[in-house]
Amino acid sequence: MKFLPHSKCLFGAALLTLMAEMASAQELKSSEPLTAHVERLLTTAAINYRGLAIFQERGLNGQATLMYGAGAHYSTYSTSGPPLFGSRFIGVNDKYFGRNYRTSGLTPYLFAEYRYYTTLDKRAGRGRDTRANAANYFALVGEVPFATGDLINVTNLSLAYPVGVKYGLRRPLGSQVYLESSLGMMLKLSEGQRALVPRLDVALGWHK
Repeated sequence: MKFLPHSKCLFGAALLTLMAEMASAQELKSSEPLTAHVERLLTTAAINYRGLAIFQERGLNGQATLMYGAGAHYSTYSTSGPPLFGSRFIGVNDKYFGRNYRTSGLTPYLFAEYRYYTTLDKRAGRGRDTRANAANYFALVGEVPFATGDLINVTNLSLAYPVGVKYGLRRPLGSQVYLESSLGMMLKLSEGQRALVPRLDVALGWHK
């Protein structure tokens, strides 16, 4: 079968049009923003500042999670030093009561966090690894300690229950290991104290 010259032109024009439409569709598809979603469920063990924790993180929707678990923190307090980072679960009823002392102990606690991950889509769009919710986040935090009498055996001390907010980031170090850091403000609620204190934390986690 022989094509006439004008038939060849029509066939070539149709082929070029089809190729242009396919290229346009491919370009439109590639320009669509990539989206990422939080993991449905992560079970994690982590070593953090002065302690360790075991917890689960459950996805609530595309960007938010609920984290809950238990941990242990080595708490300390001394009247001769700054009570900033070691006294996470220690409330001071009256710091001017005239006694010099130091106390320390391992404090078990339960905790819960509501997290909202803000950069999952951005990291996915750049081709970054977002497994295990590797992104930046805002969180609401609450902790309930269970200390023994050895830690707060001074009349002036009581257990403190921290609640607050923090901003953090999580980055993968491997297929099941991540590094996380956060900075926040916590309100320590105890029998005789209401104190707003900064909270800086770093954790190395392994997730299942």
